[in-house]
This record gives sequence, C-alpha cells and structure tokens, in this order.
Amino acid sequence: MNNREKSKWMEQYRREQSRLRLLCSELDALRSQGRELCRLRDGSEEAPPHWLARDLAQARQEMEAQAARCVVLRRRMVRAISRLEDERQREVLCRRFLQGQTAAEAADEMGVVPRRVEQLQTEGMRLLVVDLQETGTETKQKGRLKGTC
Repeated sequence: MNNREKSKWMEQYRREQSRLRLLCSELDALRSQGRELCRLRDGSEEAPPHWLARDLAQARQEMEAQAARCVVLRRRMVRAISRLEDERQREVLCRRFLQGQTAAEAADEMGVVPRRVEQLQTEGMRLLVVDLQETGTETKQKGRLKGTC
C-alpha cells in the first residue's frame, strides 16, 4: 500500500464519522416529527404512528450499523498507529486522522510549527503498516498511544 492509499484509508474514518453524525441527525429529526405528530393527534407524546415507528426503527438500525463500522475502523487505525516507534509520529497521526485536527491546530497544541507536523505525518505514513485482512473480532491490545487518541 503506497502513501496515497494509506492516506485515503486513514481519511475514511472521518468520512464514516461524518456519515454517523448525519444518521444521528436524521434519527433526531424523525423523533421530533413523531413527538409533534403525537402532540397534534391527541395532545400526548406517547407512541408515534406505526409508519413513523417503522422509519424510526430503520433509522436506528442504520445508525447502529454505522457506529459499529466506525468502531472497527478506529480500532484498526489505532492498532496501525500504535505500531509506530516514534511517539511524535503517533501523536501527529492521532491528531490529524482520529481527532480531525488541521496541521496548524496540531502544531499549536504540540508546540511545533505546522511544517514539522507535516513532516512527522509524512514520515509516519511512510512507516505505517496497514493490515486490511483484520476481522471485526480484534482482541484488546495494549498500545503505546498513552492517551493521545
């Protein structure tokens, strides 16, 4: 896997997180719609109409499946990042890809210039070993991330 492919793989987590936030918003909107319909129907917020209850259940299932995908992907990313020997490279990759910080934000918090963050990211990506064959039944591993992710 080359560096461009590794970057795409790492950025996938942010896309998956964004999709999860969108699904959560849709679920919240459906819940609000259900409460409003119940209030208009009989003045209570007891049970939404059967057609809306079905939509709510489906939206919740989609959200839960997306959350599970995010968890699996994050575990794989943390495992790959934790294998790096250099602590600063691990920190930069966590900040950039798991926390979604810009190079400037990461640099500010780390006390370095953005160019150094970019160098550490490039070096870390070059050394990153990504195992795409892992299954969703990973065992808990003691990483060397020391709370940076």
